[in-house]
Amino acid sequence: MAKPKLLACLLLLLPGWPVCAWDERGVSQSKSTAAQNEAVTDGSATTPDLFGIPSIGYVFEPEAQALQPVLGTPGAAVFGSKVELGSKVRRAWVSPRQSFVLAEVEESPGVLLLDLQGARAARTLSALPIGANQVAVSPTGTAMAFFFRNENRLQIASGLPDSPEVSSGIDLAVLPGLLSSLAVSDDGRAVLVAFTDAGMGAVYLIHSDQKRVITPVGDVRAMTFLSNSLDAVIADTAANEVRLLKDVTGVATNQILAEESRGISHPLALQVSADNSRVFALNSGAAAITTLDLTTGLLTHLPINGSASRLQRLNGDVFQLTDDSREPMLLLDAASPEARIVFVPKVISERSSRRSAFRDRLSESRRPLPLPQD
Repeated sequence: MAKPKLLACLLLLLPGWPVCAWDERGVSQSKSTAAQNEAVTDGSATTPDLFGIPSIGYVFEPEAQALQPVLGTPGAAVFGSKVELGSKVRRAWVSPRQSFVLAEVEESPGVLLLDLQGARAARTLSALPIGANQVAVSPTGTAMAFFFRNENRLQIASGLPDSPEVSSGIDLAVLPGLLSSLAVSDDGRAVLVAFTDAGMGAVYLIHSDQKRVITPVGDVRAMTFLSNSLDAVIADTAANEVRLLKDVTGVATNQILAEESRGISHPLALQVSADNSRVFALNSGAAAITTLDLTTGLLTHLPINGSASRLQRLNGDVFQLTDDSREPMLLLDAASPEARIVFVPKVISERSSRRSAFRDRLSESRRPLPLPQD
């Protein structure tokens, strides 16, 4: 425990990191020390390599229109300085491996592919327009699916990030009801869509030219494939069930992993461990993260000390649970021997912000009077 605490203290004492920005050539490269020091004054410096501090991953802050790194290790982590994405970024989806990001930029009609490691220039996926109503990221991030509600159209970006390909639009207008959930396999060849109509629904497979029912459901709010697999898990909030779908492009089978009698209550999000051995469910009705062991069938519930709104992979088996930038961020650390909930404190590093907050606490009678005018 001494080392994580020492790392947290060192991170908290570090000054604000310079800002790293993308330009037309991709991620800006490192400058000389003198140039970095000069750039600190105008807030445009690149991010230096300080002590090889580990990173848990990146989160996107819509208000700041920037990525923010989470530095350190689970339980001993802080936020680093924001990484500007260039222009006005409305939305961004970070790869689960934290190597690239797809972003919607107001000045671009297509989605941008940005390399977080600086090895490739930014590029526009012109065949993939902005404005999708629902987006699904595959377990390793090599494929993403985009659903456009007004056109009832689905598009898939596969081969990410090295050889990106965007499919032509797939018409889903023939499927009854409203889309409630979406999932895509790592190879981008299989997509699961859940539609609900008047309390009844179904999960459909979109594969090649097929659109067929995999299983009837109540109201599925979360689905995900297993890594590099055509097996998937789904969460049915109406039935309070978590199910495993095996071989969805072949003779699909349907297995209930856990149900209401075992503590499943209104599951809203799902993830699978990197080794495909465990399923994690945001069990909102029970205010817990439920872990299902796919080998032993063991079920465990981990209480959430806060209001979780998502279950988004950051790096490995560490997941983001909350996204309120005004509060400390909760993480599920499922990479440790026993899964636990940890938090990342919100630290205000700007000196002027601290001074302003202090002044706000002063009573009016103690504030200095304005200087007389000559």
